[in-house]
Amino acid sequence: MSQNIAAWFTEKISDKITTQLQSEGGYLDNTMMTGDVVANTVKFPIVGRASVYRLSGAIERVPAGGPGLSTVQMNFTDYEASDFWRTQDAYKAGPNEQQALADIIVKAIRRQRDQIKLDALAAFATLGGSGVTTIGDGTARIDILHTEQARAEIASKGGTDTDEVYAAFPALWMSQLCFYKEFADATWVGLENAPFSKGQRLRSKTVRSVTYIELPDECFVSPGGTDWYAYMWAKSAMGAEMAWNQETPSITPQPLLQGTPYLVKAGLGGAAIGIQGAAVKRFQMLKNTTLARPA
Repeated sequence: MSQNIAAWFTEKISDKITTQLQSEGGYLDNTMMTGDVVANTVKFPIVGRASVYRLSGAIERVPAGGPGLSTVQMNFTDYEASDFWRTQDAYKAGPNEQQALADIIVKAIRRQRDQIKLDALAAFATLGGSGVTTIGDGTARIDILHTEQARAEIASKGGTDTDEVYAAFPALWMSQLCFYKEFADATWVGLENAPFSKGQRLRSKTVRSVTYIELPDECFVSPGGTDWYAYMWAKSAMGAEMAWNQETPSITPQPLLQGTPYLVKAGLGGAAIGIQGAAVKRFQMLKNTTLARPA
């Protein structure tokens, strides 16, 4: 009996692929105040403070206290993530490979969304007269005394009853803090009603009204090589807006290039800015590589 030799060989496509370790991104979504978009500009409101006055009984002018509302504004910056997919690879690829290519583009967009916010925090902390204070000098391990000091300093300014407070920390800092009962007993779910994604909730822990978000090391700057900068902020103290956010990549053939490869591309446009320095705290703590149980 003759057999078709081609039938002896069947291509098997694995249901798993190897992806380089990388941040998924999108962990800081909905942690900063949104603004009003006008063309290529976003405006963030700054609400002032009003006071009452005693009625004297006389017919006289109302003692106006001045405008209680102002704005800060900035222009958007646009970004793209792209990659080429050769036709020779495309016609041989299975659904898992196609999905993997789309995933790495999406992750790049989400990481940039986070980076826009992290860059705004860093710029605000170094801006003269911003009012942002730094806790630590880079030599001490992160301790609950440091986080509670920052929380209390923000709370002392008022407004945190209705505002949300966030902190973005490296994984080793979060593990170090979990040696304390206050952190160990908290559940890894974040704010109950926050519009968080599943990935955000898995990395969030709310302690004493502050939601701590664990981020990969690549998100943090080490000014001296042995320390890290990290931040805690009230939501209303920072403004961030994405004018457009294309997470679904476009896949289009490029006939002007040899072999007509496919161009896989996605992008976003966004802006972030510091608004109230008194409600933003910068930590400069040891870049610990090991954990130490507190005495």
